[in-house]
Amino acid sequence: MKDYHLYNKNGLAFYVFRKSQGVWELSFGELADDIKEACIDALILRFDTDVPELFYHHGVRQVVEVRAKKYSLWHIYLNNAYVGSIQHDKYTKNFNYHIEDNSLLTDDQVQKYIGMIQHGELKWRKDDNR
Repeated sequence: MKDYHLYNKNGLAFYVFRKSQGVWELSFGELADDIKEACIDALILRFDTDVPELFYHHGVRQVVEVRAKKYSLWHIYLNNAYVGSIQHDKYTKNFNYHIEDNSLLTDDQVQKYIGMIQHGELKWRKDDNR
C-alpha cells in the first residue's frame, strides 16, 4: 500500500490518494467524481510504470498494462485480466503478438506498445541480454 498526497500552494495536504493491491482510491478528502477520476488517471499514468495507456469504454476506465517476462516476452493485461502477449525473436529481431478475441484492444494499440518497447519506454527483463 502506498499513499500519494495532493498539496495546495501553501504546502498543506488536502487529499490523499492510495494505491492498495493495484487499486487506486481517494482515501482522504472530498472531490467531485470527475475531478477524483481525473486525478486517479494522472496518478496511474505517472506512477504505474508498466501502463502505456488508459482509456474509457462505456464510461469504465480501462487500464492497459504491459508486463515484461523472461525471454523477450510481455503479457498484456486490461484491468488486471490477461488479454494477449508480445514476443521478440532475438534472431530475426521481429515482434509477434497475440490478442484474445474478446479483448477491447486493437492491432494499432499493440503496434504502439511494440514501438514503446523498441524505444525503451516499456522495460525489458534484465536477464534477456538484449
